[in-house]
Amino acid sequence: MPDIPVWHKCDNRCVMCTNGPEFARQEASQYGLRCQVGKLERYLSGRYGKVYLKNPDKPFFVSLTGGEPTMHPEFIKLLAYFRRRLPGTRLTLLTNGRRLGDKAFARRVMAVAAPPFSLGVPVHGPDARTHDAVAGVRGAFRQTMAGLRNFMGLRAGQELEIRVVLHRLNIKKLGPLLGLLLREFPDTAGYRVVLIHYEIEGMSSANNKKLSLRLSDSAEAIARLRPLLARFAELRLYHFPRCVLPADLRGLCWVTLPEEDRLYPPGACGGCALRRGCAGLMKDYAAVYGTGELRKVRR
Repeated sequence: MPDIPVWHKCDNRCVMCTNGPEFARQEASQYGLRCQVGKLERYLSGRYGKVYLKNPDKPFFVSLTGGEPTMHPEFIKLLAYFRRRLPGTRLTLLTNGRRLGDKAFARRVMAVAAPPFSLGVPVHGPDARTHDAVAGVRGAFRQTMAGLRNFMGLRAGQELEIRVVLHRLNIKKLGPLLGLLLREFPDTAGYRVVLIHYEIEGMSSANNKKLSLRLSDSAEAIARLRPLLARFAELRLYHFPRCVLPADLRGLCWVTLPEEDRLYPPGACGGCALRRGCAGLMKDYAAVYGTGELRKVRR
C-alpha cells in the first residue's frame, strides 16, 4: 500500500522537511474526508490507475503522512475509516506527536487505532533548545515528549518507532539524545529507534548550507556510540549505504526509499559484495556530494 498524505498543513516548521512551501499552499478540499475516502476506494478497486504517487505497489502497509496528519479537521473519522477498510493491513501514522500531548485527544486516537498499527515520531534532540530549533516552533519538544509518554501509557498492542533525522544541527547531540530515550523509556523492547540520514529535497534542499552533513561523517558519529546503540532492543539505520559503515553495523541498515530514488554507481557498486540488499546512494545526495564516499567491498 502507498504513502498517503492526509493533510497539507503542519504545526512545525522543520528545517529539514522534505516538503516544499508549495505543498502547504494546496487546496484543502483535496484532503477532505470525502476526497480521501474516494481516493482509497478507487485504489482498492484497482480500476483507476496510479491513484497514489509513492509506494503504490506495496500491499502490506499504509503510511499516513502530511503535513501533520493529526491537524486534519476530521482526523479521528479518517483514521477510523482507514482502519475499518484495511482491517489486516499495518497502518503507520507519521506525526510530530504534538497533538498526542493532549491526553484526551490521545485517548480518542488510540480508541480507533487498532493493531496492526504503529506510530512514527521524530525527536530532533535531547532538549528543548535543540529540538525546537530544528522543529522551528517553541514548545514543540515538550509537547512531543508528552505525546510519546501518553502513547506509551495508553497503547494496547500498537507499536512505536522513534525517528532521529541526522544532519549538522543535531549530529553532535546524538549521544545525549539516545541517553534521554533510555532514561524516559528504559524498556527498550517497547519501541524501535531509527537513525535516518537526512534527505535533500523540499526545505532541506533550501536549507542545506546549515544542514550539510556527509554520510561518512554521520556514519562515524554513529559508530562512536556503539555502547549506547547496543542498549536498544531494536535500532535501524535508514538511507545509509553499507560500505560507509563499519562491518559490525552494516546489519542495521534497511532499504526504505523506492528504487527510482536510489543510485548504484557501477564503479563502486558493480561487483560489490554488499550490493544485495544495500540502500545505495540517495540520488539527491549524489547530486550535491557526488559518489566518492562509496567503496567497493570484496569478500
